[in-house]
Amino acid sequence: MKRRIACIFCLTIFLTFCKSNKGILPINQMKVVMWDMLLADNWFAQTILKDSTAQKNKKNIHLYESVFKQDGTTKEQFYKSYRYYQTNKKELTILLDSLEAYGTRAKVVSEAKPVKPTKPSISQLIKAAK
Repeated sequence: MKRRIACIFCLTIFLTFCKSNKGILPINQMKVVMWDMLLADNWFAQTILKDSTAQKNKKNIHLYESVFKQDGTTKEQFYKSYRYYQTNKKELTILLDSLEAYGTRAKVVSEAKPVKPTKPSISQLIKAAK
């Protein structure tokens, strides 16, 4: 009897949690969308400086829509997720830490010098052919 009540209680909590998080982007997906939006904002701020404010806003909105499309989400889903993370401080901290680490890795990769491929020697080609 106690086991049955405990199972029902756990199931109820699990279903409540699932319902409340429905439509919320997981942290790993949210950090990618946020990173892409930060890159879009940075590009926008550096390149679109000569237009009027109205034109800037139009282009900025179009840029965000492109980010959402690229990352497979919608504007509504992103902002719903963003509001969710803002109200859940523990998960927001995890998201921001994850975003910072993601950005650091992206920066290291972009600054890395490409490795120049070397041509195999004739002896290596002969060995590979055998």
